[in-house]
Amino acid sequence: MNSIPRISVLMTVFNGGRFLAESVESILAQTFRDFEFVIVDDASTDGSVAVLESYARRDPRIRLFCNPRNSGQTDCLNQGLEECRADWVARQDADDLSAPGRLSAQWREVARRPGLVLLGVNGRVINEAGAAVGLIHAPLSDAGIRWSLPFRNPFIHTGVVFRRCRPDGAPVKFDTAFRICQDWELWARLAGDGEVANLEGRLVLYRHHAGSLSNHFSPRAREENRLVVAEIWRSRFPARPLTSEEAGLLEAFREGLLPEQWEKFKTFYAGSRRDWLAGGPGRKRDRQAEAVHFLQAAGALAGRGRAAAGAANAQAVFSDPAWALATFFQRLFPATGSG
Repeated sequence: MNSIPRISVLMTVFNGGRFLAESVESILAQTFRDFEFVIVDDASTDGSVAVLESYARRDPRIRLFCNPRNSGQTDCLNQGLEECRADWVARQDADDLSAPGRLSAQWREVARRPGLVLLGVNGRVINEAGAAVGLIHAPLSDAGIRWSLPFRNPFIHTGVVFRRCRPDGAPVKFDTAFRICQDWELWARLAGDGEVANLEGRLVLYRHHAGSLSNHFSPRAREENRLVVAEIWRSRFPARPLTSEEAGLLEAFREGLLPEQWEKFKTFYAGSRRDWLAGGPGRKRDRQAEAVHFLQAAGALAGRGRAAAGAANAQAVFSDPAWALATFFQRLFPATGSG
């Protein structure tokens, strides 16, 4: 392959197991064909390398790099970025799936909007057997994403495309100080370079299984979350330091609010929104993003406190009735496809 492709798809693998082949095939089956597939194996011991080598022999778009020693995902991501040749890099995790039209939809959007530096998608959650078990809601607009950044990671890592170089020509790199939250930290930095957005289509299937959840609430993950949120908060609210109680509410929101925290969180949220909108002329309210946040709170509160969950759902409908009601409909009647 001599010509420079339009997109470099980047996957890191460590003991990809039974999900690896299906994940690789979901990229090779893309309707958009002008891509290279950069795969970094991080010293797998479960036969993943043999699987990847088999695919690489059959498809010249695959460029496989096998590490002799395990170095961790962040280092592998940076290693892969050094090998990527396209102006745009798409991420894919080794246990997740992309809908056939994912790259095509993202390429059309970035070609249409030259100011974009980062573009994600919405998604569905699947279990180990591949059955749909939930929906992932992402804020869509640049304004909604910027408002969301201190509250939650507004992108599905396995579904983003981003520019390989920053405006000054420097290559994009993940911060090696972060092993788990390296994506959230990078998205916050890239948002300073230009426009960011998410497509409404549910174009990735994010797989929940024991391995994917092992670090989710680990002490390391919690500490990295706190560091990322603290830095984003300082940059967004320089005149409004985050108190320890507010930091606790943000952490509870990420991990699942309790009913007794709901009223305090709602008050904190409204005050933060007021300060955010007053912070500059370019800031504007995004009701869909607010509905996403309240729906997330309602999901955590369900089963813990019916009244609080109902209040959070009502807030979501009040914020963006059309989006919230359409989302409720998708829950009741889940689509068979991924779009």
